[in-house]
Amino acid sequence: MHGTARDFGGVAGTSLNRVGVYGQVEDGVPVPVGVHAGVIGAASTQPGVYGYSKNSLGVTGYSYELFGVNGLSVLDKGVHGQSLMDTGVLGLASFDSGPLLPNQLTIAGVVGTSLERHGVIGTSTHGAGLVGYSTTQMGVYAETGATGPNSSAGYFRGNVFVVGSFTVVGGTKAAAVPFPDGSQRALYCMESPELWFEDFGTARLKRGRAVVKLDADFAKVIKRGDYRVFPAPEGDCRGLFVHRKSATTFEVRELMGGKSSIEFSYRIVGRRKDIQRHKRFAKIDTRLPMPAARARRRAPTLRAFRAELEREARARATPAMRKSDSDFAAKPPANVEP
Repeated sequence: MHGTARDFGGVAGTSLNRVGVYGQVEDGVPVPVGVHAGVIGAASTQPGVYGYSKNSLGVTGYSYELFGVNGLSVLDKGVHGQSLMDTGVLGLASFDSGPLLPNQLTIAGVVGTSLERHGVIGTSTHGAGLVGYSTTQMGVYAETGATGPNSSAGYFRGNVFVVGSFTVVGGTKAAAVPFPDGSQRALYCMESPELWFEDFGTARLKRGRAVVKLDADFAKVIKRGDYRVFPAPEGDCRGLFVHRKSATTFEVRELMGGKSSIEFSYRIVGRRKDIQRHKRFAKIDTRLPMPAARARRRAPTLRAFRAELEREARARATPAMRKSDSDFAAKPPANVEP
């Protein structure tokens, strides 16, 4: 059937209880029984519905109460979006988009934007709610345009694991500790140009001497040949010093041959055993690593775009379809553009 019109639809199909328009290509196409729709397109190896436009939308779907477009697949993606020169998929939670992206981050495989809602939400029952991955840059980038104390580029409610280094630029690392008045107060981390683990303990001098065993688990994570001990007396004496250290113990003595029997506390700091080749005051580049500048790809001409679509269609076509296309090109029907 071929239909043309100037001021009305070229082809119109209506049905009160079944399908308004049914379009099929190829033989033996299984169509589910009892399907009701305004338009059904059916095929086995070809697209069920194909939409094409030069200057407007290829396919448009509207709905007042349900999905505008619904995609479902058993063995592949439910919805596939691709663009040669712009974002592959753009999702808006309202008629208007949200703020413009900074740092020229304007094109992506998927962009979600909204004025008053969340830009992107990811949820899962058994897998990750949201996954970001990159082979050369950051897996996830987050930034906020707000500057107040209650604004943040990221917010995590629950445990956070970091595999790799964790660096804070221009800020601090703090723990929010509950206060008796019900508020949360910030307690900050101590910083060092080297990588240390530390442990604390107490022991007792006996006639001015004490041999203290290193905690076995603590000793497993430090370089046991390179640790520091800082003893502090908790009673009257002439002072304390570290006489010798080994891989498992250290000995504390009283100064000037004293014979006191008092308690003392100590602090031990040891270099991390699992970190190698650490450099003091190592320089670090805090600039955002942007993708290397590339020459902007030229947009294909309309003729080249159509040629690519035709090439893909020929690749999908069955032998019978190729023969039909050849016969069509040799002698197209009247009033039909080849």
